[in-house]
Amino acid sequence: MTSAHAPEAPSVHGVGAALAQRLRAVAPFVVEAVPDADPVPQQDAGTVLTTLVEELRSRADASKAWLVWTALTGAFPTHDELASMRRHLELTDTLGSVQWLLEAGLSAVVGGGSPDAELEVLDQGVVVDVDFCATSDHHTGIQRVVRETVPRWVRDHDLTLVAWTAAGGATRRLTGSETDRVIRWGTSSAARTVDGPTRPRLVVPWRSVVVFPENPEPQRCPALAALAELSGNTATVLGYDCIPVVSPELIHPGLPDRFMRYLHLVKHARTVAAISSSARDEFEGFSQMMGAQGLTGPAVVEVALPMQVPEVEARPSPTGAPLVIAVGSFEPRKNQLAVLHAAERLWREGHRFRLRFIGGGGWRTEFDAELNRLAARGRDVDIAVRLSDRELWQAFADARFTVFASLHEGYGLPVAESLAHGTPALTTGYGSTAEIAAEGGALTVDPRDDDALMAGMRRLLTDDDLLCELEAQAASRPTRTWDDYAAESWRVLVAEHVEETA
Repeated sequence: MTSAHAPEAPSVHGVGAALAQRLRAVAPFVVEAVPDADPVPQQDAGTVLTTLVEELRSRADASKAWLVWTALTGAFPTHDELASMRRHLELTDTLGSVQWLLEAGLSAVVGGGSPDAELEVLDQGVVVDVDFCATSDHHTGIQRVVRETVPRWVRDHDLTLVAWTAAGGATRRLTGSETDRVIRWGTSSAARTVDGPTRPRLVVPWRSVVVFPENPEPQRCPALAALAELSGNTATVLGYDCIPVVSPELIHPGLPDRFMRYLHLVKHARTVAAISSSARDEFEGFSQMMGAQGLTGPAVVEVALPMQVPEVEARPSPTGAPLVIAVGSFEPRKNQLAVLHAAERLWREGHRFRLRFIGGGGWRTEFDAELNRLAARGRDVDIAVRLSDRELWQAFADARFTVFASLHEGYGLPVAESLAHGTPALTTGYGSTAEIAAEGGALTVDPRDDDALMAGMRRLLTDDDLLCELEAQAASRPTRTWDDYAAESWRVLVAEHVEETA
């Protein structure tokens, strides 16, 4: 987690000075004439706020109201908060509106604001929200995509990376260690950076493109939906899948509700860059439904993930038995229990092989107990978690083949990475993994058919000619690099919208 030390508690004077600074930071974007500064921070804040309210009462402008609320509270407003603000501006005089704003703002501050934080307005820029990757060492799926893509964006373009304040109300610049965690993941420099005491400086986008390459925390989504709809910024989203609403029975019971909150943001986004044709179809279906709410919905564009991994030389198995790996987070949707069942049947037939499950995250299921039971009986099966990228690449290179029998995927990165190493894959014969397999190197099965899954594993264990054929197919697959993906996703998510916000 982030190693920054907490700053000292703010004083009343400090809070007043921070409020005055925030209001003055946004004032040039709201009014033509900003009042002269008052040396007393509280009085200065009151003077500027009154000037801003007078402007908002004279000209209804949702984006300016969004900006003023953010400056007042240190938190992005929700749609409901802005609606209440608009009504009071219409129905009360300037003094009454100021009084209401101060009272409502206090409630918002308590709920997630940063009263002691200063603020910078990022005008006509690009903001990329990487909060989870910046503050967590979790590194599967989405995090792997973000930590490959965003460093290339940083290398090639002018942008600002942000995370969220401790109170969760607004975005801020990253600390040194957080920056390392996003753009220098796994390097020695990332491990050395130590953050000192810092007070957050809010980053507020204005007429900017705001990119969400991660799925935001659900409690932030109401404010992010308002940002996308009402702030004057353009929101774009990297779309991984809609599994929580398409296949809710395959995931943790709490995830569908979280995902529905995320869709509040998506429906007001300008563009979704979907990571596969299957993901595109899911998000496109959602977007088309928005007409029932009088909304246009986002444009959905497929930007398929790449298949690029560093070269690693395979090592001989220490036991002489071929290695089979299954990579993916530990959850029922990944179907690891079916893979384990197929493996046990093959062991009983007399086949010798090592089976290793590689992953992270997820939650404990029947799979854990079954794996422990088989391992206790002497079966050559184990789990590896929190592997470094280098260790994961080595596992792909060492394996005879990989198994990825997921029931529903937005893409299927382990299949692509396996084939990029030249290691054949046994994978699901529908959805996004079938898209990957279509270009060669993989054997497909119905993951819901235990017999078919076992038969596929048996073929790849025993048929050397088939294995060689799949290896040759994998080696001849078209090349698509992370540089290619970063360039195309930037064009779709950012470049096509920059002129619109200028």
